[in-house]
Amino acid sequence: MKRGQIFVPIIIFISAAVLLAGTAAAVVKGDCEVCHVLFPGVPQYELPYTLCIECHSNADPDTVKIFGRSKVPVVYNSVKPDRHLAGGNFYYLARGFGERKGHNVAGVSPPDTKFNQQPPGYARTNDPSTIGYSDTKTLKCSGSNGCHGNRNIEDPVKAIMGTHHAVDQPVDGSTTARSYRYLKNTDKVQGVTGFEEKEWNRNSTPQKHNEYSPLIDAFCESCHGGFHRDEKSGPWFRHPTGVALPKGYEYKEYNTNAPIARASSFEFSKSEIVPGSDSVICLSCHMAHASPYESMLRWDYDAIVTDEEGKDGCLICHTGK
Repeated sequence: MKRGQIFVPIIIFISAAVLLAGTAAAVVKGDCEVCHVLFPGVPQYELPYTLCIECHSNADPDTVKIFGRSKVPVVYNSVKPDRHLAGGNFYYLARGFGERKGHNVAGVSPPDTKFNQQPPGYARTNDPSTIGYSDTKTLKCSGSNGCHGNRNIEDPVKAIMGTHHAVDQPVDGSTTARSYRYLKNTDKVQGVTGFEEKEWNRNSTPQKHNEYSPLIDAFCESCHGGFHRDEKSGPWFRHPTGVALPKGYEYKEYNTNAPIARASSFEFSKSEIVPGSDSVICLSCHMAHASPYESMLRWDYDAIVTDEEGKDGCLICHTGK
């Protein structure tokens, strides 16, 4: 056997050991073959896109599972999830409840027939990627037609390659791995920042939950820019985002049942809300993946009545109603 044939595996083994020894919470741990299985005629480093769906799916109601030696967030249950995570669950989209209850991701759901594979409100001028979104191709988890990873790379696997092995702290948006949930768009754009609760909000409380920065709105705008572009100079047609929560009046009794963006200090969970500083974001009303309600909304708005008990939905902010 040639010396080089011994040397290369040793280097690979040492590199893997260093990566797995890191302290970053989202770094994949365990046997390599859990993900890197052999496919006929395909190198082991070239993983199939379907692995994204398989890894983050579950046949039972649990929304956190063990895959290899890693805890993995489940975003797609084939039965009703016991408690969905921060982004919701594709169960509500894929099980025949309606095609407008979530992002119609390939491998989970056919494209939304109303929008015909085009993100509603898409404006190319708001999309920082060089490739742009193509309505001739389906929405994917990652890649140029996806949300996660580098959107300057079309292939969804190559766009996110390496992030599950890279050091992902601090979440400062400097790299894809160090961006909140790998949401960065491109190398030249700062990634989304925030605080990633270690159970993905599975058992969230007012004291224990994800925290977001205003950069999450800019990220959503890259595909839904038309929702923002025409409203900055005139009356609001849709609910504003990126606007500080007003002080007093009907807004004086905010609760923590809806996510908001922190102007600063979002490196840990906080239970208090700061009017005049913290702001409404897209995720205040919508789920990122899918929800039980139309347009991925967090609540059943048809069931919300003014002056009712509970203070859900609109009444979380508009407390005086």
